[in-house]
Formats: sequence, C-alpha cells, structure tokens
Amino acid sequence: MGYVKAQSKASLIAGSITGGLLLLSAFLIAKGITAGAILGIVVSLLLIGQFGPSLLKKVKVMPNLLVVVLGLITVGVLVFSFFQ
Repeated sequence: MGYVKAQSKASLIAGSITGGLLLLSAFLIAKGITAGAILGIVVSLLLIGQFGPSLLKKVKVMPNLLVVVLGLITVGVLVFSFFQ
C-alpha cells in the first residue's frame, strides 16, 4: 500500500522481505520445524511494533489496523501451537 500511494521503494522492499519471511515460516511449520513458529512470531511482533504506535496516533484501517490485528492473531495462534 505504501508503494502504491507514495511510490516508496523502501515500503516495497520491506513488504517483500517480511512477506517472504512469513512464507518461509509457513513452509517450515508445514514441515514440522519449530524454527518456523519462532520466525513467524518474531516477524509478526516486529510488524506490530512498527504499525502499532502509528495506529495509536491515528486510527487508519489500511494498513495499520489490519497489520496489527492480523499480527496479534498470528502471534496468538503460533504461541498456542508452540506450547501444544
């Protein structure tokens, strides 16, 4: 979204990296490798840390609220599955 609105290459690169890491996390989880869950939790927490403060300043659905809600769901599911 940042790239579309502001032509921000940094946003495009960051989105590609985090998306790739989350895909890698899903692949590792599917293979039963514990590091996948840890990677998913870390990336999701980083995204929450990036978008959370700006959400508190100004409530915007896209992308702040969406990323924070999905990040919290992801962390919750992964932590729950990690301890099972």
